Amino acid sequence: MRLSTRILLLAAAAAVVAASCSNGSIVATVDDATIEHESVIALRTSFEDTSDFDGEAYRGDLTNLIYLEAQKSAAERDYGLTGLDDPDAIAAKIASPNADEAPVFESVGSNPERTDATVEAVAEQFIIRDAVAAELIDDVDFLTDIYANQPEMLVEVCARHILTATPEEAADAKARVEAGEDFAAVADEVSLDTFSPGGELPCPQAAGDYVPDFSTSAATAPLGVITDPVASEFGWHVIVIDERFGPESLDEFLADPLAYLHPGIVGELWIQWVDEAIKAADISVRSQIGTWAPTSHGILPPPSG
Repeated sequence: MRLSTRILLLAAAAAVVAASCSNGSIVATVDDATIEHESVIALRTSFEDTSDFDGEAYRGDLTNLIYLEAQKSAAERDYGLTGLDDPDAIAAKIASPNADEAPVFESVGSNPERTDATVEAVAEQFIIRDAVAAELIDDVDFLTDIYANQPEMLVEVCARHILTATPEEAADAKARVEAGEDFAAVADEVSLDTFSPGGELPCPQAAGDYVPDFSTSAATAPLGVITDPVASEFGWHVIVIDERFGPESLDEFLADPLAYLHPGIVGELWIQWVDEAIKAADISVRSQIGTWAPTSHGILPPPSG
């Protein structure tokens, strides 16, 4: 499944000493769930064996745990989803991440400041995202409309192009190729895209990643046939699609939409849902740590002095 990654791991900012919290104390509540001080300090090696903490880092990590609890609460309320923090599922996700998730686990795992508990929190976030995303797109009319009107959001392609400044230059490049000249030779001679030798673009690439009009052509042009000039913000392109990967029918797409949908579509729905989940949650934070700020979805430090 291809999904955009939205991992809520906040960077530590200025060093501010947080008020000491005793082990086992509740530092925040989210609806009916509680978050313990020990759960926060388990996320960062610099929190170990100390009673004084970088306040900004502590609040950032606590905020992430609040996000997770708010999402689990909303997932159960909206869709009846439970068990999203199952230890076996978390272990399985860590052991077998998909192509989008693996670099995130590698980045977190290689950070000496982060702990196994942080890796597990990331896995939990992925599990919540996967489960909720499947619910968010469970709408046949929505999916049918995308299939009919946004094919670029469902396919990956292997493409070549020649980019020129004017439509006349693009038409001339097309004529040369159609007359028998080698596409790569023409591209190397006239294309303004000097980063794509021979005109070859990354393969495969989601058609929806390309700029408008180019993306539509990439999704719909006949295979192996050079297109008429296509305008974009960069100039004029003639394009050849060598391969295209996507659902062969609407039924195939509806059977497994997450296997084909462009990450941007799912990501937009997911981000909106997360925002609403956090807004809907009843969140409170221990006063010595700070105050929950609903408008900014974060924790304000306690007043100084």
